[in-house]
Amino acid sequence: MIPEKLSGYPVTTDVIPFQPADKGNLIARYLTEMKYVRQCGKVIKAGYDAVFIQSNYVAGFALNAIRRKMPDVPVTFNVQDVFPYNAMYSGKVSKKSIVFKTLAFLQRRGYKRSTSIITISEDMKETLVSDGTPADKIKVIYNWSYQDEPYKDVDISPVGHIFNKEYFNVTYAGNIGVMQNVELIVEAARILKDEKDVWFHIIGNGLYKERLQTMASEKEITNISFWPLQPPELSPAVYSASDVNVIPLVKETYKTALPSKTATCLACPTPVILAIGKKSVFGQKAVKGANCRLIDANRADELVDVILKLKGWDPHPDTGDFFTKYCSISQNSEEYADIITKPNGR
Repeated sequence: MIPEKLSGYPVTTDVIPFQPADKGNLIARYLTEMKYVRQCGKVIKAGYDAVFIQSNYVAGFALNAIRRKMPDVPVTFNVQDVFPYNAMYSGKVSKKSIVFKTLAFLQRRGYKRSTSIITISEDMKETLVSDGTPADKIKVIYNWSYQDEPYKDVDISPVGHIFNKEYFNVTYAGNIGVMQNVELIVEAARILKDEKDVWFHIIGNGLYKERLQTMASEKEITNISFWPLQPPELSPAVYSASDVNVIPLVKETYKTALPSKTATCLACPTPVILAIGKKSVFGQKAVKGANCRLIDANRADELVDVILKLKGWDPHPDTGDFFTKYCSISQNSEEYADIITKPNGR
């Protein structure tokens, strides 16, 4: 089914049913994506002018399916997370294992047979290059938000039941899984549970939400609330209503991924703490350009220190120039179109 926004354009689709596997089950996800590629292979026909592939765990198989029918067609591969390095950093597979080496070989083969590669951070590009992909084949284009301009005067009334303005509201909103390290938020709340005017919010769903709720209960952490995932259209309201937004990742994971919500957080008039690792090139860039705070991934004490400093920080400087320069939906999507239609500048 064509998305409503595309229904007015001359776009046609072949719909292939896809039932995603549980995100926490690596084997099931891999087998499901392999099955999907086989189904796509039955639909692919020669004659396309260009092919765009969204990020997946079976790059080698996907490119093989395309190259069988169209050996010379320009293929753009969009790498939103670097597999299997993301699985390695999250502890699911050892880098020394045959499994890792096999999966990395297959991904590398897919990148090699692609014409162009787009990824979403300088850190991820460095990981791809260190794994053997030529740097001149890779273009970094950040993910974008829902509009070109930074958010101003956002109506926060739809999320007014979440945020009590008598408190300094610290928010994590998004998936609660193995890669996100949301446990860091719970630990920071534990350290600050006697700080009467600071409240923590975890908004979203995911594999580890129940475990975090149990942890908060067992440690008698009373200054934290858990909320259901909010509709995407309320993201600007959630991030704008917060006093600070936290983006945490598991240690070293910044080398393989960058949460898609980052652009929307940067577009809102609220400070952002990147708890991803001080060596992150993207993080350092965001510190200089968007006045973000950058801390190491597992340091709850650093997070607490920054939160307390931000609590007395007013007014917040305007950081919209960074968002406009690097996260514009019009500009970045146009860059995608140029790479897809003119690979390697042709």
